[in-house]
Amino acid sequence: MSRSARARIVAVLLIIAGGSAFVLRSHRPAPTIERVVLLGFDGVAPNLMEPLLAQGKLPAIRRLMAEGTYAPLHSFHPCKSGVLWTSIATGKTMLKHGILDWTYINDHGMALPYEDTGRRVKTYWEILSERGIKTGTLNWWVSYPPPAIPGGFLVSNAFRNRADVDTVSPPSLFDWINPVRLPYEAVPDEMKREGFPVWKKEDATVPLGAAESVLQSYATYFGQDVTVDRASDYLWTHQPVQVFSTYFRLPDVTSHFVGHFVDRALYDEVVSLDQQGKRTAAALARLDADMARVVAPAYERVDRTIAKYLDRLDDRTLLLVCSDHGFAFFGGGYNHYNPAMEAPDGVLFLRGPGIRKGGRLTGPRLFDIAPTILHAMGQAVAEDMDGTVLRNAYEPAYLERHPVRTIVTYEGSGRRSGAPPSHRSDEETLDDLRTLGYIDAGKATAVPSPTAP
Repeated sequence: MSRSARARIVAVLLIIAGGSAFVLRSHRPAPTIERVVLLGFDGVAPNLMEPLLAQGKLPAIRRLMAEGTYAPLHSFHPCKSGVLWTSIATGKTMLKHGILDWTYINDHGMALPYEDTGRRVKTYWEILSERGIKTGTLNWWVSYPPPAIPGGFLVSNAFRNRADVDTVSPPSLFDWINPVRLPYEAVPDEMKREGFPVWKKEDATVPLGAAESVLQSYATYFGQDVTVDRASDYLWTHQPVQVFSTYFRLPDVTSHFVGHFVDRALYDEVVSLDQQGKRTAAALARLDADMARVVAPAYERVDRTIAKYLDRLDDRTLLLVCSDHGFAFFGGGYNHYNPAMEAPDGVLFLRGPGIRKGGRLTGPRLFDIAPTILHAMGQAVAEDMDGTVLRNAYEPAYLERHPVRTIVTYEGSGRRSGAPPSHRSDEETLDDLRTLGYIDAGKATAVPSPTAP
């Protein structure tokens, strides 16, 4: 055989080998999920997010939608964050987990905020921790006083309000994360740096009414979210865990008052159509777009946070981003908790190994998040959970290699509640809830004690 013939044969073999390698690379199974990150943003609404996306804003969220799967996330009544985020964490209805409202009436007739001791069932991070999987959770509603998390940590929702060691578990972490707090006097400069306007009462186009208290306290809420963000950054770097969950509140707080800064003519038009029973989807969409304009700084902050975590993650990490509810125009303003309105949807994104790219989910619910996280970490899903694994978020081949397993319950052994608090934060929490209009300033919420059957 001539030298040229041998060369041609070698060239053909190389092409075949290269093509085979390409085929193998193209059909290489998605890596197994080894870590989960959940970013929770209270009150992010699809009807307000989508106009900003259409304007070319929120690049990280656009990237999430291209690289993963997205859908509005179905919420429910009572549309109150303490109830909803507990259902996200447990995969169960409020009748099972026991957090029924913002407050309950104790045996002495006093209104007290629900605390960790009032929750009857385990969260996904408690279930995973019991099975030797390290978890870290920050700022979750109704997590104070924080129980011990073996091998991990829990920074309770009380940490954002006050600098006390009993707000963190283990307590030894407190001295490391307390210094990252944003001082109140530094808030104006930080808001300016991040592109937040200075909203003033006299500039409101629609009378503020009860929302004035939210506007007056906005700097405090902004500082709390920055503090949680900084604590999350510190713990991400210095206390790595397999399941990392952190929660941010600012989109919800912002949405409670910026609806009073929309275009007044457009607002009056929609209110008039409402009163005549002639409101159209097109008119409402125009008002939503203007509401998106004024709430944009908070959504852009959400986007920057998502971008930061996207840059941190590897190809073995499942990222979930969700909100507990949205905001919708109803009865002359934007809200979410009016029992006469349908509970407005939140949002849900998933990105990671085996997740369909550019996909859309069908009907995901808050209850589905905890089972999905358990499955992602190789654990069975409890049959007494009200949610299920979000199977249609995955490529079929991934679920074939990682089938969903079930267990009757994880509640056979009792959960460990946090130690009795050394300092009661009742008034601080109650003042917070009054500011946002969640509870009446002069009345208690008539919900029974969390220890009642």
